[in-house]
Amino acid sequence: MEADIFWKKVKQILTEKDHNQEWLCEQAGIPLSTLRNKICISRMPTFEEVMKILKVFKMTLEEFTAYPENPQKDVINIPVYEQAFSAGRGQEFGDSSEIIDYVALPNELKKYTDNMRASYVRGDSMEPTLFDNDIILYDNFGYDGTDGIYAINYRGASFVKRLQRAKDYVRIISDNKKYDEMTENGESEDFRVIGKVRYVVHKVQG
Repeated sequence: MEADIFWKKVKQILTEKDHNQEWLCEQAGIPLSTLRNKICISRMPTFEEVMKILKVFKMTLEEFTAYPENPQKDVINIPVYEQAFSAGRGQEFGDSSEIIDYVALPNELKKYTDNMRASYVRGDSMEPTLFDNDIILYDNFGYDGTDGIYAINYRGASFVKRLQRAKDYVRIISDNKKYDEMTENGESEDFRVIGKVRYVVHKVQG
């Protein structure tokens, strides 16, 4: 990565986090004069300095490399994880996922930034609400006490489904009527709510 691109991304991330270079240097333990000199002459920081900066941003080198160079103004970039959520019969749930892209989140949802995740939808069980290859943006707060569409882990597989609470169980509903409703005890170890879907990026229909 070229130095000017590196520093451009650093400045963008600082702006989106509402912080400045002084804050970054204080958090990373890098002299402010060192950082400003390297920005001024467009010189890459040392590997150790890069790692310190990325640690402050809570990003891996791969995540930083994938970060878009020219985000739109007033838009937050959310990482899209490789893990897909099934709108069908279940997607194998991985213990960890790589970031493969970023998606723009409208600024009005900025309050969720630190707890927002994004993943692809696979399958047709949530049509016409969600379509195959849509991107869902969901928080990681678990069940928020209200009915809605959630990302869930059910019997070892990941799903995106509509949840409705009944007295002693949870209704797991597909918007596509071709799919049968499922039910599960809300305290079941086979059922975990990851978070509520807050935003959807629909694919362009061909």
